[in-house]
Amino acid sequence: MNSLPVIQKMLVEEFGLTEDQVKPESQLDELGVDSLATVEFMFMLEDRFKLKMSGEPVPIKTVGDIAREVDAAMEKQGITLTDK
Repeated sequence: MNSLPVIQKMLVEEFGLTEDQVKPESQLDELGVDSLATVEFMFMLEDRFKLKMSGEPVPIKTVGDIAREVDAAMEKQGITLTDK
């Protein structure tokens, strides 16, 4: 999960969380990030990584789920973190 550190940092900044709270296995709902906030955060990630998410409904429950989806989209679109 190459995008994980960036996603964790963005979650800390956007939602006022601590670094200890945003582990890959951390449940978003337990962090106070509801489904609407998750969708909005995914749009932020599209902007940050200059990618387009599939638009297909994907169950995103954890911080790690977000990173997996972003990494998969980046790979599919030929985007690497060094492009940023």
